Amino acid sequence: MTIDYEVKKLLYGCAAMSGVRLITGSFHAFFFLSMGVSITQLALLQIVFSVAICIFEVPCGILGDKIGVKQNVILSCFFFSLFFFLCIYAPNLSVLIPAEIIYALGFALCSGADSTWIKGLIDGGGYKGSLIYHQVNAYKRELTAFMNMVAGALGVLIVLCMDNYQSAYYFCSFGFLVLIFLFSRVTGIAIASVSGSKPIDSGSLLHATEAFAYLVTSKIGLYYILICGFIVAALQPIFHFWQPFILGQTGVLDNATGKTKILILGLCFVSYTFVKYLFNRFVIKYLMQKYAPMAITLCSLVLSAVVMLALLLVANSWAPIILFTVFHSFFSVPVTQFEAEFFKHIQQKNANTVLSIVNFLARIFGILALVLIGWLANNVCINVCIEAAFCFALLCICLIIPLNLAWLYTDKKLIKNEEV
Repeated sequence: MTIDYEVKKLLYGCAAMSGVRLITGSFHAFFFLSMGVSITQLALLQIVFSVAICIFEVPCGILGDKIGVKQNVILSCFFFSLFFFLCIYAPNLSVLIPAEIIYALGFALCSGADSTWIKGLIDGGGYKGSLIYHQVNAYKRELTAFMNMVAGALGVLIVLCMDNYQSAYYFCSFGFLVLIFLFSRVTGIAIASVSGSKPIDSGSLLHATEAFAYLVTSKIGLYYILICGFIVAALQPIFHFWQPFILGQTGVLDNATGKTKILILGLCFVSYTFVKYLFNRFVIKYLMQKYAPMAITLCSLVLSAVVMLALLLVANSWAPIILFTVFHSFFSVPVTQFEAEFFKHIQQKNANTVLSIVNFLARIFGILALVLIGWLANNVCINVCIEAAFCFALLCICLIIPLNLAWLYTDKKLIKNEEV
């Protein structure tokens, strides 16, 4: 398959956006904790982020369908840049809380907008076959994993060379300003029209209502909402608390210097992003040619659950780093493949709003997960709290498996009905 040049430019831009954001990915939580932010305050910041993104999600989705998703993505880069600049003021919560709200606005603007932009360019490119969405998503996942690997190594290198964390945050802030220029050079897509004769508010409400009605009246829509909800809930401890978890599981939390901890976290981050890149570059690309995408996704979910269980049981060695690396490789597949499969069931005219509504509902699951973690942090010791959070992540992954099976069954019924 040959991917169009404009689609490739956009895919590289999206991967670069993820990479710049994750330059601080191997030490962001550790940086906040080292500056005096407590686990409870860290959970509070993530709750603020999740509540804010719930508020912004649907309005930003409608905005993208009205002004164009390209503009949404460019605006998100500006807010990401501002967020990383404000992070240097840790542990001042009066600055960090507005920073999380700004970060949420950036995420809400690009949440679904980047995928809708990609879908629009694909649909306008004359590609044939429903597998094109899976193939492009696999390529995007491969690029993103590679960019994240480079970004993680670069972030650790900046911290070690400059001997402070703040330099990495300045670098991220500047990087997003550069991305604003890069995205402005990529071809946009047509703006969805929503009853031009009606007032703007009435049109927006109708647009959102139609998108929501589609989701709740179709089995695939309901499955997708629940799957995204459990994925978001599972990712909360994995994204936000993996650093103290890995340091605790390897047994070096109390006996290592600051630089040693950074090296361990950097090694873990680069390791799992590198293996994830190889996994998506070779293994998934090969499997896509042999098996159905949803069957591959189901196997990845089962393996993710098995590896997460092993990660919780194995401690006081370097094995957790290896297991965490393998887990990320497996779990990277369902995170994007469900979206690619869902693309076959939605129309371009309200795609961004549909995805935004799904993300909005999924964020509620994330908020509940963070509230649980915050409650645990106040009632049990930190180590028990973090281990319990990862047990919760395992439970969420296990709950996705029957939903994947139900989706496969529904898809087969739809295909049979179409043939009849």
